[in-house]
Amino acid sequence: MQNPHTYFEKIREISKFPELPTLSDNLIAGLTELCFYRKTIPAPDIIFVFGSNILHQEIGQQLSELLNKFQVPRVIITGGIANYNSSFYEPIAESELIFKNVPDNDFPNTCFIIENKSTHTLENVDYARALYDFSKAKKITFISHSYSSMRAYLSLKKYCNKTEIGYYPVKVPTDIPNISIDLDNWFETSHGKKLVWGNI
Repeated sequence: MQNPHTYFEKIREISKFPELPTLSDNLIAGLTELCFYRKTIPAPDIIFVFGSNILHQEIGQQLSELLNKFQVPRVIITGGIANYNSSFYEPIAESELIFKNVPDNDFPNTCFIIENKSTHTLENVDYARALYDFSKAKKITFISHSYSSMRAYLSLKKYCNKTEIGYYPVKVPTDIPNISIDLDNWFETSHGKKLVWGNI
């Protein structure tokens, strides 16, 4: 039986796992600076969660860790339904899949805002602005995949140019057990190298 959602399937303009060039030490250093954001900040006013079509439980757990560590008045979780031809289709918005892994009753003083229409990083920010104007926040910490953290930072900075922005990473598993993709090891695995190269 044909998937009823095939008509709406999107094609990635840039492959998520492209063919790789030879990565010299200088190229590795340059790609690390280009793709990875490193700054952390204490006690943010807002936690902004970028959408993801994987690791929903882990993202929910990491968000809960931050909320246990800091009293954060507002959380914005973003992400619509991922339906790219290289993605696993699930007819539930990414933001909702993340949020169901957060024990929100444990955080009665935190307001959760769920954006469930966006399909990529810039839309995550743009669509969330329609629900809440976070441009005047003094401090924002965002949660995103480590390999796309600079892109996520620049997307937020476009609208929050006077805001201090920090970052909390989501480390993606690789093809080597017990190794996740981060700025200090992405170039050690084929999966990590393809993700970073496909992110530029």
